[in-house]
Amino acid sequence: MLPYCKRVFQAFAAARGHAEVLRDAGSSSRNIAHLFSARQFSNIRPDIHNDTSRRSQLSPDGPESKINTTTRCHASRIHNAKEDFVSECDRTFCPPEKVEHCPFLQLGLRQPRGDESLAHRLDNGLHSLKRTLKCPGSYQALFVDAAGTLIEASQSTQQVYREIGLKYGVKLSEDEIADKYKAAYGHPWCRFRMRYEADGRLYWQRIVQEATGCKDPGLLEDLYQYYTTDKAWHIGDPDAEKVLKAIRNAGIKLAVVSNFDTRLRPLMKVLSCYDWFDSIVVSAEVGLEKPNPEIFLTACKELCVKPEQVLHVGDDKTNDLVGASAAGCDSLLWGVEVANFTEVD
Repeated sequence: MLPYCKRVFQAFAAARGHAEVLRDAGSSSRNIAHLFSARQFSNIRPDIHNDTSRRSQLSPDGPESKINTTTRCHASRIHNAKEDFVSECDRTFCPPEKVEHCPFLQLGLRQPRGDESLAHRLDNGLHSLKRTLKCPGSYQALFVDAAGTLIEASQSTQQVYREIGLKYGVKLSEDEIADKYKAAYGHPWCRFRMRYEADGRLYWQRIVQEATGCKDPGLLEDLYQYYTTDKAWHIGDPDAEKVLKAIRNAGIKLAVVSNFDTRLRPLMKVLSCYDWFDSIVVSAEVGLEKPNPEIFLTACKELCVKPEQVLHVGDDKTNDLVGASAAGCDSLLWGVEVANFTEVD
């Protein structure tokens, strides 16, 4: 499905500009395929960043129903171009040693996860990250990570993958699945592509296949649907609702800033925590992933606060601490520096 946001039109315009240059140089349409394939854009309306009250205006019929005829024509060309491009680059797992040969590198495309140096900011340990914390009354907003902080998985990944995988012939033990999952999840991903694009199925297809050795699409679909339910997730801190509402009533704005696919919003509604927050910034929707500081700055814009007025809490040292610090926000490591939201208050 074609997404509907401002950047998609900007991408089309940029791609058409490049296409003219390439055609003048005698290049084939195959050479411009990656211009269109470089990014999947999110299922959001152009005005959603300027008015958070309009989140409910997402089109239930899909964004393509609102795209004009000219854009549909481009969409057709994009679809046809992808078939040729996949043989050159699957745009997914991408070892660092292959980056210099990546066709995207020549285009100077933005890296959705931010500068590569961010991933190495903590190579010398957490102490190398300079952070300063203000007194609680100095903050105007609290940002919270989703998975691993606000919400937690109710069962281990290996247990779920094995239980559901049995009917698809998965014979690996939970320990074997755990090892393979960890290896797959830690495998370098293309720097010029989002992990969680739109519904995230492409990414999770790779992870499920690597972790279980099973390529049956039914397994992916069963696992995918399972992780949209309250059976799969629960609110990690039992006092979260009480504490977060108290923080909000004190005039502090609340936002979720999460690397997640488009399942996050409906999942939060299922878990009855969606209305706790003034804003929800999902990587798959804004085209940015932590630790890219731009995703934090996007949340700041939505809440009309300055980065130095924000405290972010998350469980990942690089994504949450490095990313927030790079944006100019203060940060706390969930599970280490704070164990519940009462300690944040």
